[in-house]
Amino acid sequence: MEKLKILVMTMLPLLAGACRFNGGQVNPDPGPPEPAPEVKQDSAALQSRINFWAPYPIESLDLFVYQADGLKELQFHERISGGDAVLSLSDSLPKTLAVVANVRGTFNLDALNHFDSLDALVFRFSDDNPQAPLMTGIGSFVPGRDTTVALTPLLCTVQLTEVSNWMDGDRLAENPRVWLENINGEAEMFRERGFTVRDPVASKTERLPFDIGLYSQYPGTILYCYPNDLPNPTTGNPATELVFQYEVDGKTRTQRYILHPIQRGSTILVEVMIR
Repeated sequence: MEKLKILVMTMLPLLAGACRFNGGQVNPDPGPPEPAPEVKQDSAALQSRINFWAPYPIESLDLFVYQADGLKELQFHERISGGDAVLSLSDSLPKTLAVVANVRGTFNLDALNHFDSLDALVFRFSDDNPQAPLMTGIGSFVPGRDTTVALTPLLCTVQLTEVSNWMDGDRLAENPRVWLENINGEAEMFRERGFTVRDPVASKTERLPFDIGLYSQYPGTILYCYPNDLPNPTTGNPATELVFQYEVDGKTRTQRYILHPIQRGSTILVEVMIR
């Protein structure tokens, strides 16, 4: 009989980017070339420093600035490489700022012309990078004033903190290994809750460093998954499971534990008792 103790602590590939071409007129008699005009910064521009809070490293940032009222149209998009950002705007109307961190592809900006279109952005679990995972956040600001945007990852962490052997006698749990099944294969980048399982996948198998004998092991093994938090899992929307497997006296034993719900960006600590 097994006992499990769990403590909960607490973005499909992107469309190709669009190019825009601005045509120009040809002068049939151009005459001598004129010097290029000097470009000067608009002294009337309103600058806002955008600070970011994130639990993981930021390698790149995609900033989408939308009008806060009306149709909430996209005013402009900018990609920067990490750190804080300084935005210069020519009007003082309130803005909504959507931020995507650590995406290596490009965005089709024509498809993201309105704020609500962000709901269609999804990201695959297999494309995520645990060292610098995808993170998103939404904030608002008034040009000329600074603001801070909190970024949260889709990626969730399952950590095996302790495995203890409570079997009778001196039997050894040999070749212990662990993995996750029914991982959510993709999720909406900006969704906060209500994740259903799409295209479920399994994680790779992680082997524990030692057999489990008289003394408990504290492997600290980390597995990753995507959120799965709808109540009452079903066959069509299965719960994510931790699978713990080992051999005793040459026979393979498998223990399965349900990890549910798994909320976005959460960390689940797991202690396993083998009986």
